[in-house]
Amino acid sequence: MDIITDINGGGDFKDIGSAVMAADKGDRIYIKNGVYNEKLVINKPDISLIGEDVEKTIITHSDYALMEDDEKRPIGTFRTPTLYISESAKDTTLMNLTIKNEAGEGRIVGQAVALFAEGDRFYAENCRFEARQDTLLSGPLPEDISGVQMPLCRQYYKNCRIEGNVDFIFGGGVSLFEGCIIYIAARDEFPSGYVTAACTGEHLKFGYVFKGCLITGSDKKGRAFLGRPWRGFAKTVFIDCEADEVINGEVFSKWNDTDRHKTCFYGFNAMDSFRKSKAEWVRCLDESDVSVYTKENMFGDWRI
Repeated sequence: MDIITDINGGGDFKDIGSAVMAADKGDRIYIKNGVYNEKLVINKPDISLIGEDVEKTIITHSDYALMEDDEKRPIGTFRTPTLYISESAKDTTLMNLTIKNEAGEGRIVGQAVALFAEGDRFYAENCRFEARQDTLLSGPLPEDISGVQMPLCRQYYKNCRIEGNVDFIFGGGVSLFEGCIIYIAARDEFPSGYVTAACTGEHLKFGYVFKGCLITGSDKKGRAFLGRPWRGFAKTVFIDCEADEVINGEVFSKWNDTDRHKTCFYGFNAMDSFRKSKAEWVRCLDESDVSVYTKENMFGDWRI
């Protein structure tokens, strides 16, 4: 069934939350242009949210980690998302949408997540995800945080734009980012940002894979890194990507004074200007390395 959401009253519902509540498995929710100030949860399988125009169909909220709950305690990172897609919401699709968390800079408000997706077989195409610190959380969480074994969570982002600065793509998902623009928003500190903070499970062969992406930003002083390992065994690779002067010569960074880099797998090909200055534990990938990063190998029985 198709459901129309129009903030101006021309559809079945004026808000997206009501449309999600009414939706059943297999339904498509078409969202007309407008700014929808909503905090959304999807916990049903096989629901599609399809915007009219990615630049004009905007879902935004502004919860942040240092916000206090009714008992005057900070709510923490994982209660901040503008859009949360639960583990039970398998096969969720997003298209032509902008998802924002407008709380502000992390040094003031703490983490502020735009999207937290935990459902397996999550697909996003032509979407924008915008915040500052911790923009996009591709679940699952690390085992030591969640208290349970990490479930399989496969995610595919096609032709999306993701903006943030500190650890703004993070989590344990088996995630492919293809043809995306990764934009590092300026932050007047060093480091000015980290694109990724992976916590890939030790048993997983793949973590974050970026293919044919552009990594750019507003600060061209080489003060940002492509990532750092949130947990040991983190896996992140950049294949056939282009990165400009926003990225530091070492490319990836260790996580403070930990030894996580000793068990992680971080690498890149192309980006030849970084080969000589990269950190010693970062791999330069050759053709045989790159050949294993296919959709079939990463996603198994999930065919896109």
